[in-house]
Amino acid sequence: MELSFIRQFLFLIYVILIMKKVIILVDGQNLYYGLKSMKLKEKDIHWSNLFRSFLTDDDELIRTYWFRPQKILDTYYTHTNIVYQIIKNDFPKQLKEYCRDQTRIPFNIEADVNERVHTVEEWIKKEKTRFSAIEYNYDQMALEFEDIEIVKTGIVKINPFKQDYVGEKGVDISLAVKMISLSVESKCDKIILVSGDYDYAEAIKFVKNNMTKIHIVKFHNGEPPQNRSVSRDLAVLADKVIDVYETEIKRSYLKQ
Repeated sequence: MELSFIRQFLFLIYVILIMKKVIILVDGQNLYYGLKSMKLKEKDIHWSNLFRSFLTDDDELIRTYWFRPQKILDTYYTHTNIVYQIIKNDFPKQLKEYCRDQTRIPFNIEADVNERVHTVEEWIKKEKTRFSAIEYNYDQMALEFEDIEIVKTGIVKINPFKQDYVGEKGVDISLAVKMISLSVESKCDKIILVSGDYDYAEAIKFVKNNMTKIHIVKFHNGEPPQNRSVSRDLAVLADKVIDVYETEIKRSYLKQ
């Protein structure tokens, strides 16, 4: 009995020693467009099952950090600035008159300017409401899948005059810093990066030089499978590329 207990204890120690600690880092925007090309959304996927498919038998997934922007950058778009920009862009001949007294819009363009200002402000309001709803969905996803931690950092840049999104800023930097700090502090043996953005190349080189394994997830959509989400140069840098196919996701990793 005592010998059996010792054997079990030694086996447990052996398992602990050989298991590799793994952290998954997700570039939310990159993944969003990868899924969009497959006509899928994040809420469609059973993430625990899909993430487990990235692992080998001796891997232990510690946590998944999912990076997304913290807020929409709208601080510049005050009422006064919106009025100024509309007059500058659409009514340049009246700009000098407006600049002499910014408390009053020239009478002959006042109705048109106010209408356009209202359109811009309503679009910003709508997009902020939409962003909050999306943020709630990500929070629910973190509650549903215990290994996922949503990291809110950086901003979304917008152009409300064209009713368009310009892009994210600061998210990729935060992810790269996290990648480097995990390696420097020896928090894991392997990092799995869900992104194909070449901006992470230098961080990947650093991690590899620090003797931390780095794998990259590469999504293939359509039939025959195609991939446009991972830079070839980035794939070459990785220790391993994990190929994930649209047909495989839809067959095995969708929520029931």
